Amino acid sequence: MFRKLHLKLTAYMGVILILFMFFVASGIYKFTKIIFEDGNKELMKTEALRIYNYKNTAFPEFFLNNGTLLKRLRPNNLTDSKRLDACYIVYDEYLTPVFSDEGEIKIADDIKALASNAFEQGKDSYTTLKVGRFNYRIYTKYFSDITGQSVVQVYQNTVNEDILWSFLRTVLFGIGISGTLILLVLSYILTGKALTPIKETWMRQKEFVADASHELRTPLTVIQTNLDVVLSDEDGTVDENEIWIDNAYSETRVMAKLIDQLLILAKADNNEEKLDISEFSFSEVVENVCNSMEVIAKNKNIDFITNIEENVNIKADYDKIRRLAVILVDNAVKYTEKGAVTVTLKTDKNRKIFSVEDTGIGICEKDLDRIFDRFYRADKARHREGGTGLGLSIAKWIADKHKYSLTVESTVNVGSKFTLRM
Repeated sequence: MFRKLHLKLTAYMGVILILFMFFVASGIYKFTKIIFEDGNKELMKTEALRIYNYKNTAFPEFFLNNGTLLKRLRPNNLTDSKRLDACYIVYDEYLTPVFSDEGEIKIADDIKALASNAFEQGKDSYTTLKVGRFNYRIYTKYFSDITGQSVVQVYQNTVNEDILWSFLRTVLFGIGISGTLILLVLSYILTGKALTPIKETWMRQKEFVADASHELRTPLTVIQTNLDVVLSDEDGTVDENEIWIDNAYSETRVMAKLIDQLLILAKADNNEEKLDISEFSFSEVVENVCNSMEVIAKNKNIDFITNIEENVNIKADYDKIRRLAVILVDNAVKYTEKGAVTVTLKTDKNRKIFSVEDTGIGICEKDLDRIFDRFYRADKARHREGGTGLGLSIAKWIADKHKYSLTVESTVNVGSKFTLRM
């Protein structure tokens, strides 16, 4: 399921990256071409003005055209001061070429219509036109002054530029493809990392549902079995079946405790549990909890040691902090068969430290990272000891909710130490 989702997310990301790289490459190409064309247009306009100024300083030359005597002007050293690699043609008001520099390829007749339009409309034009096999950039400049009307056409063969633009397109395409492939690989890796916590959460949720079902089924089975025994004894009295009824009643209390803890965690997941903050003596809370648990410890022949500093006050949710203390001390007593349980509360550099240390069965190092997971038990074959597997999860949630730090240190068959830093 997650593999397909991983591939789908990568595919979606790939489509987005391809579109993004396409728009970026197209934008770079278009923007570069617009800037280049604008620059060339200004250069050609300047060249047209320069040629026009030289026209006005040119000398007249007379020649015959079909028996008619005509006059044309010759510029003074125009080509010597050429600033742009371009050809030009100058027309008078009769659309007659006055002088020109057309280079090797003559295209005057093909672009003459642009000069005619300039005379008719009385304005300049700038365009690109394909003549034969080549593209030309043509700037047509219209002039009108006391000497009359005239048009200067400046044009360039763009074959070299076309090669350059083709190369730029190829480079951008190559960069786009390689960039997209690299980003796709990175996307696949990052998407996998992003899905990891979701996958872990889903697996834990699945495990949580399975464990919750198992934990609820176990007491139900015990209740049903004991009640079946009672029902099968038609002649027995309540006193005679008291043991079976007590067993069933005991399991209902286990179920009630489990459901209560599940509700707490469900509210925690939905962020419905709010803290009721007040200032109180944590020393009194710990002493109260220890007094309750000391009786159980003595019944198990366990030494119960308390080192509780007086007047340790905190601002927190009283009920939740007391529940956290009960969970830690109860677990220590529950999983310690011999030795001692030590409860300590002290102040260290403005920090309150509450710790519960036991000499119980301990926890394997590989299980320490998951000890606060719901229903997680380091030893799955271990008997239930009357617990639900949710206590430490609730304790961790309470600590996190208060922005406290709850940590554990443990060695198998040596003991464990839970520390709450406030």
